[in-house]
Amino acid sequence: MTRIALCIKDRLSLDAYSAVLDRCRSLRVVAREMNVSDFISSAKKNMAHVLVVDSEQLDDDELQFLLGAQAAGDFLLAMIGDKDCGATADAVILRSSTGVEFVEALSSLVVDEGESGNGKRLYGMADKFTQRESEVAELIAKGFSNRTIAEVTELHSQSVKNLVSVIMRKLKCENRTQVALKLMHNDGGFPSE
Repeated sequence: MTRIALCIKDRLSLDAYSAVLDRCRSLRVVAREMNVSDFISSAKKNMAHVLVVDSEQLDDDELQFLLGAQAAGDFLLAMIGDKDCGATADAVILRSSTGVEFVEALSSLVVDEGESGNGKRLYGMADKFTQRESEVAELIAKGFSNRTIAEVTELHSQSVKNLVSVIMRKLKCENRTQVALKLMHNDGGFPSE
């Protein structure tokens, strides 16, 4: 499941975009903010994959702040606006898009990124990761504890323990540090089914 963070300064628009995304099973809104600095903190805390912002409502400093987060590789950046606003964004979603087009644009962004990023196959691996295993492996690589992973993914603690064991077995690792190192040396590529 792709974790989405929304930053729209107009409360009505923020609620509308959230409502559209709430109907989609593969996309989940984990952060909703009207202030950019609170937005980045909330997106990081909730392990968002994609930042969605309204480009018309950003000043230059806010835009640079978001581009910095994108450049650090923490997030994909999708901007709601006009065609010319996205020279630096991973995706531009036209303001005139329907709800279906909005969801499709975000879904295709994640699929494209998955093929070049999280969908990479680790060299020499016979087994593949499921989508959930990839999500948990990413959190392990970022140094999160089982308890934090359970909170972020809304899984039961025992489920997280089981997934960590499966990931370690598939990667032939003895501990979490080895998992993180192995994934880092493969450019963050996670095998997937």
